[in-house]
Amino acid sequence: MPSDRTLRWSALGFAVFFALVVALGYIPRFNQGMSHVDMSHMGEHSMFGLYMIGAADDVTHGLTAVLLLVGALTSARAARLGLAAFGWYYATDAAIYLVTGFIQHRAFVSNILLNLPHVVISAVMLALAYRGRSVP
Repeated sequence: MPSDRTLRWSALGFAVFFALVVALGYIPRFNQGMSHVDMSHMGEHSMFGLYMIGAADDVTHGLTAVLLLVGALTSARAARLGLAAFGWYYATDAAIYLVTGFIQHRAFVSNILLNLPHVVISAVMLALAYRGRSVP
């Protein structure tokens, strides 16, 4: 079972990671379809030419960062709750898009690689949240 310290540092690490994901979306060099940074217009853009990022993604990643930060600064229990909640959210998101890609006949490998970040992130978050604990 991860120690309280490990849970809090992990939640903090994920908070920083998700904040960076949002910030990278506003650096034109890393994005296509965005000629300049315009904070008042949060249209879709292609991050690294791979992932379509829109306003809903920015809000989701931003809220994840803020709530994991709060959890990390509050307690190990709050950090574990945040890791579990967002771990399940990103696992569900990955599952929805994997199935949707299959239904829409997207190339198998492309569909897997496109959703791989959320699969890996959710797996790590859930492993941290539940390792050594029985799930009722």
